[in-house]
Amino acid sequence: MAFLSSLNIPLSGMTAERLRMDIISQNVANADNVATTAEEAYKRQMVVFGEDKNFKSLLWTKLGSGEAHFHKYIQYKGVEVRRVVEDETPAEPVYDPTHPLADELGYVYESNVDVAVEQLDAIEASNMYDANLAVYEVVKSMAQKALNIGKG
Repeated sequence: MAFLSSLNIPLSGMTAERLRMDIISQNVANADNVATTAEEAYKRQMVVFGEDKNFKSLLWTKLGSGEAHFHKYIQYKGVEVRRVVEDETPAEPVYDPTHPLADELGYVYESNVDVAVEQLDAIEASNMYDANLAVYEVVKSMAQKALNIGKG
């Protein structure tokens, strides 16, 4: 049922956005962490999304072979999380010689997490989740209506 496998697209998008929200939460939780060196400071994490290429490669393979009825092979995959990467923005040194983690010069290093940026990312992830949920509901409704065709 190729039609029902199209539900994988919004469902995979919702799953990806949920992971993104988890990473954003982790970033916010570590925003106030400090360290003795810039290398030890918490670095903001970011999610990299990608498209599952399996469908495209299968489509072009079947079209190239001259097979006209390839629809039975279609499995819509949707969105996938490719990796979680660290933001390379350097940690900010803050002069605080009384802090127990201060280095020999009196500096501690703050994480590179900007809570305002994380809040905007959280709003975007929430909106994308809602958009995928709306698409899922529409496709599900269409499938239910298709099943009721002919019932009188």
